[in-house]
Amino acid sequence: MRRRRKYDLFIVLILVVFAICYFVYTNTSAGSKGVTLYSSALNLYKTGNYEQAFSEFGKIPQNSNLKSAALFRQARCATLLGKKELAIKKYKRIIHSNSKTSIVPISMYNMAVLLYETDDKNARTFFRKILKKYPSSNYATASNYYLGLILTKNLPESAKRREKAKSKALIYFKNYIEKAPNGRFTINAIDEIKNLDLKLTNYDNLIIAKGYLANGEYEKAKDYFNKTTLSVSWTDFSKNEFRLGNNDKGREYTEKGLKEYASGAEPKDVHELIDIYISSFPTRKDGISKLNSLNLKSTGADYVKHLYCSEISDKYSSEACFTSLYKKYPNGQFSANALYNVILSKYLQKKFYDVQRLGILHLKKFPNSKSSPAVTYYMAKVDNKLKHYESANNYYKQVIANYPDSYYAFRAHYNLYKDDGFLPFLELTEKPVVFPYKKSLDNNLVVNLALLKDYDLVEELCKNDKFIQSWIAYEKKNYTVSAILARNALEELDRKPQYDDLRWRLAYPLHYYDIVDRFKGNNNPIILESIIKEESHFNPQAKSHAGAIGLMQIMPQTYEEIVKAYNIPSNLDSITANILAGSYYYSSLKKSLLNRDLYAISAYNGGIGSVSGWFVKINYNDTDEFVEQIPYPETKEYVKKVLRTYWMYGNIY
Repeated sequence: MRRRRKYDLFIVLILVVFAICYFVYTNTSAGSKGVTLYSSALNLYKTGNYEQAFSEFGKIPQNSNLKSAALFRQARCATLLGKKELAIKKYKRIIHSNSKTSIVPISMYNMAVLLYETDDKNARTFFRKILKKYPSSNYATASNYYLGLILTKNLPESAKRREKAKSKALIYFKNYIEKAPNGRFTINAIDEIKNLDLKLTNYDNLIIAKGYLANGEYEKAKDYFNKTTLSVSWTDFSKNEFRLGNNDKGREYTEKGLKEYASGAEPKDVHELIDIYISSFPTRKDGISKLNSLNLKSTGADYVKHLYCSEISDKYSSEACFTSLYKKYPNGQFSANALYNVILSKYLQKKFYDVQRLGILHLKKFPNSKSSPAVTYYMAKVDNKLKHYESANNYYKQVIANYPDSYYAFRAHYNLYKDDGFLPFLELTEKPVVFPYKKSLDNNLVVNLALLKDYDLVEELCKNDKFIQSWIAYEKKNYTVSAILARNALEELDRKPQYDDLRWRLAYPLHYYDIVDRFKGNNNPIILESIIKEESHFNPQAKSHAGAIGLMQIMPQTYEEIVKAYNIPSNLDSITANILAGSYYYSSLKKSLLNRDLYAISAYNGGIGSVSGWFVKINYNDTDEFVEQIPYPETKEYVKKVLRTYWMYGNIY
């Protein structure tokens, strides 16, 4: 009996092992087969062979993790072939598959649109379901528009019920315009509102005006702004006048609004308008001075004061201005930066105990502000001056650990490890830009689609992920857009990733580095690459307002002089020639400025004459004191950006 039981257990064990092996084999086989079939079907789809692509996508095994994507592609093929009913069936299979991936909401939305186009009453049900299940999605925003259309297409006969339906449709259309003022349906939604023939409130007119403004319909926007109350619409009204080229009117409304109505406005809108207002003057300083003379008391007053203080070149007057700003707005949006400027002024005056006192206050009150890296760095510098070496080193390490992608991390590293010199990195090992994630929340669906180069579907599934959008732009060779998207996304992260994180390569790609390295001459190639990134963001066709051209943004006259002086061959392509000319130009600046990269970088932006003059005008003892006292705000920031980019390239590659 015991033998029999042992035998039975042995048989069961064998069956379990066999089942596991079979499960692993079938899933592995399904995965491999699914990838091959999907790749083949996708190529057919891209060439417009939708009938055959539909058939090939249908062969993908049920247990492949690409099945939902294959069903989605089948639905698209069917739609393009005019077979809407078939497409609806495929979308329904995705929705009812219990999948929790991001392909479900877009499938539900696409299906609802097809149901609407085929006059199926179920369309309304699914649009409302999207609003309930995915309220913050783009699909929910667009669902508002379609729900409005459904109501207007099926208005009741009863006058009372008809007016009620129209009022509800108005709410849906307004919801759409508010959430997507420059959306693809905005102008249509406005036309639908007009067709409703309802009496509109001031707020309704404001929404319509904003929609027209966002879509560049400035004259129409003005008509509707005129139907609103200026106290509510003044920021957008002013922007619209500037867009129409009516600078005088734009300034008039801006000044009136800042004086009388600013307290009820969003700070972001007011700040944007202030920037537009300033840009309407012959010089930036003229616009700031005019605003400062208004003695504003409400929203925007602290921003104007901050701009005014930033324009003051005399360090004592600047300190007094920032001190006044901080005292008046101790918890305002610009108070952290104001306090930092006071700290910096105290440091340059060698009032080290004041720096310590104010620095501790800053780090406690504004722990994650944009000025935190600089304040932490100068706390280290002061401790070093006071011979508190252990404390100084701890502050330097904090800068590197907490703000690894900052200019001050570069400076902190230098002060900790001076044996490595001012520029610790001399060459790079190129690494490819790849998909930014090794895994995804979609059971690796997005990763697999990325590897299969299904860029369009990845883009649709990940509309809110800037890193994936950056990668797609990179794959489509939109390098400038790619780098900027990734840079902005990284700046939004509270905690920065390790340098080996794949996302850094998107923000700091090595475009044209092979050419840079070949024509670097005596220059550090990483500095040249950093200049290209900050000057043009890798756009060979870039042209500045001043007329600078190409990757390295060289002025035409300077370019011609370099071509003649160094006999640059005429058969070189524009990219190579621009980099070679830029390398020669940078080398000449460096040679004329004590052979120091810091001064050459400064001169690349501010001009060699200006930098030569600063040697006399600026009283400085080290690199930090020189950089912080550069009289041109643009050049000061440029130097910090280039050296920050250099630092990041060295760490990433």
